[in-house]
Amino acid sequence: MRLLRKHILWLIAATMAGIVGAVLIHISLPVHYVSAAEVDVEPNTAALTIAYAPNMVTEQQVATSGVVLADAASALGTTSAALEKDLSASVSGTDATGGTANVLSINCAMSTAISAQRCAAAATSAYMAFRNDANQSKSIRAHDPISVTLVTPATLPTKPTGVGLRILLPIGAVLGLLLGIATVFVRDHFDRRVRDRADLERLLGAPVLASIPLGWHSDDVFIRRPLSATAESYRFLREHLNSLARVAEGGAVLLVAGAKTDDGCTSVAANLAVALAEPGARVLLVDADLWHPSLSAVFDAGRRPGWSDLLAGRASLDEVAIPVPQVPGLRLVTAGYTTVKAADIFRDTSLVQAFRAMRAQADVIVVDSAQLLDVSHTIALARASDIVALVADVRRTNQEDIAEAAQQIRATGQQAIVGVLNGVPSPVNGRQARPAHAREGALTPVAEVPAILAGSVPPRGPNGKHRNQFGAAHVYPRDRGDTGTDADDGPGPGEVQE
Repeated sequence: MRLLRKHILWLIAATMAGIVGAVLIHISLPVHYVSAAEVDVEPNTAALTIAYAPNMVTEQQVATSGVVLADAASALGTTSAALEKDLSASVSGTDATGGTANVLSINCAMSTAISAQRCAAAATSAYMAFRNDANQSKSIRAHDPISVTLVTPATLPTKPTGVGLRILLPIGAVLGLLLGIATVFVRDHFDRRVRDRADLERLLGAPVLASIPLGWHSDDVFIRRPLSATAESYRFLREHLNSLARVAEGGAVLLVAGAKTDDGCTSVAANLAVALAEPGARVLLVDADLWHPSLSAVFDAGRRPGWSDLLAGRASLDEVAIPVPQVPGLRLVTAGYTTVKAADIFRDTSLVQAFRAMRAQADVIVVDSAQLLDVSHTIALARASDIVALVADVRRTNQEDIAEAAQQIRATGQQAIVGVLNGVPSPVNGRQARPAHAREGALTPVAEVPAILAGSVPPRGPNGKHRNQFGAAHVYPRDRGDTGTDADDGPGPGEVQE
C-alpha cells in the first residue's frame, strides 16, 4: 500500500486514461437499432390426422432463407446480400417442459430505428407469406401442415443496442486502475534508483540526516526563500552536523559528494553553507570541483584565484576567500584558475596544509567536490575530511553507485559518513513530510545519531586545546598530517597554464 500511495498520481492518471479509452470505444462503435417481430408457429390441426410438432430450428433457417430474403429485399428496395447480414431469427423462449417454444422472433438491425422497424416488418411478412402459402389456392393452403400467426408486430426501437457508457465507463476505470497498479509493481521491480530515506540508509549503512524536497532556485533557496520547507530541511541538517562539528579541533571539514553527476551536490553544499552561517558561525565554502566548477555562478563571484591556486601555492587563503555579501559569516573559495595538471595538486600534504589554515579561520569548512566514482581527487578530499555527506537524488541516483561510493569512502579512513536525500517530491498538499525526528513528540533532533558518528571522527589540530564556537573546551592529540609544503610553480592569478 505504501508503494501505491507513493504513485497515487500515476494511478489516478491510469484510471482517467481507462475512462477516456471507454469513451473513445463507445464513439467508435457503429450505432445499431434492432427491431423484432414475433410469430406463433403452430401445426394446422385441420390438415393433420396425426400429432405434429413444428421443428423450430428448421423454422429459424426458413425465416432467414434466400426465398424470404428475396421477398423482403424487394419490398425494402435493397438486395438479399445486403439484407442477409442484418436479419436474424431466434426462438423466443422455452415451454414449461423444457421443449422448444413455438414463438419465433424475427430481428433486424439497422442504423436507424425506422429502417430497423421496416426491415423486421418486411421480413416477417415474407416469412408468413411463404409458410402460409399465401400465393397458393385455398385447397393447397388447407393441406399445409403449419400455420403461422403474427403475435407481435415489428417494434420501433427507442435506443441503440450494444454496451452503453453506463457499462463501459466503470469497466474502463477498473481496467485502467488495474493496468496502473501492474505498471507500478513492474517499474518498482526493475527500478534501481534510490527510492526513499530507508533505502538510502540501508545502502550507506549510515543515517540519513535530511530529506531535501524539490524547489525552485535550488542552489540558493536558503537565500531566496528562507521560510520554505526546503530551507527548513537544511536547518535540520545543520543541527545534526553542528553536533558532529563540535568534535573536531578548529573548524570541521565537511565534504559534500555524490556518486555520479546530477546528484545535486552543489545545491546541497551551497544551501548548507548558508544554513550553517545563519546563527553567526564562521563558514568557508570551497568549490573543489575543478572539472565542473559552479559555485562562482551561484554567488556571482566571477573568475578569480581560488582553490587550485591555494593548493598550488600561488595564492594565500586571505586572497582566495571572499565574503558573500548576502550572508554574513560566509566566505567563498572558488575553483580558481584550473590547469591541465589540476589533479597533481591534490596531494595529501597540500590538502592538510590548506585545511589547517582554514580550520584556524572558520568553524566549519564545506567542500563541494566532483562526483566520487568518476574523479579520483575526491578520494583525496575524503581522506582529508572529517565528515563526508553523500548526496543521493531519488530521481537519478543508482543504488549500486551510492553503495560503491560509501565503500570507497570507508576505504580512505574512519571518516563519519552521513546521507542526504535530495529531490524528494513534496506531498500533494504542499507541505513537506518531516523526518521522523521532527514529528510531533520530538522537540529536538535525534541526539544518538550524531553521538555515534562523533566517535568515529579522527582528531585534528596542531595544539592540544581549543575552545570552539559552542563554548566547549576540548583537548586533542596532535594532528596526524604532514606539515610540509609541496606547492607547484604554476601560473599567477589571471593566467592559464597550457
